[in-house]
Amino acid sequence: MLPALVVSEAVGYATTSDSKYTFDDLKDVGLWPAHQYIKKVTSISVWVGAAKPNGIEITYQLSNTTQPSVQMHGLRSGTQKTVTVAGKFGRYNESFVGIFGAIDDNPDQPTLRRIGFLVYNKDTGALTQQGPFPDATVTTKDIVGFTSLGLIVGFSGTCASNGNLDTVAVYKLQSGSSEFGIFNI
Repeated sequence: MLPALVVSEAVGYATTSDSKYTFDDLKDVGLWPAHQYIKKVTSISVWVGAAKPNGIEITYQLSNTTQPSVQMHGLRSGTQKTVTVAGKFGRYNESFVGIFGAIDDNPDQPTLRRIGFLVYNKDTGALTQQGPFPDATVTTKDIVGFTSLGLIVGFSGTCASNGNLDTVAVYKLQSGSSEFGIFNI
């Protein structure tokens, strides 16, 4: 049975309509809807330049193999910031449950300026903020915040012709859905 999923609003401005610059990990990695191979997002790395995220790398735990699937979108340029929720020593009960950040307030071409994540620990009930990347002290002038809450299952978005990350959206469980199996790893 397919779980009830929703996709967040794409954040940022797509500078290209070329399909080779778009990504959809739910379809390309999880092979949805025919298969449901994505079990959990276990790690997210963000490459940050002076004023914005340049790239994002997502590590997925899959149900059809023991090997993770690592998907890079954008450029590995700048400082790498990594947030991991799964690993050894009992950290299997953590999950990504939100994305937040900021775009500039240009109504015609809002550029992605910051991105961060919320991590939920099922055992302790703790909710931890990781980010934003770059740090919020970089600039607070002429920006607008965004947030999307829900258990993150996959990512989609676009990259510019120069390779930088343009837009990002997340697939998440629809509110009230609990059947995804991520806590039974």
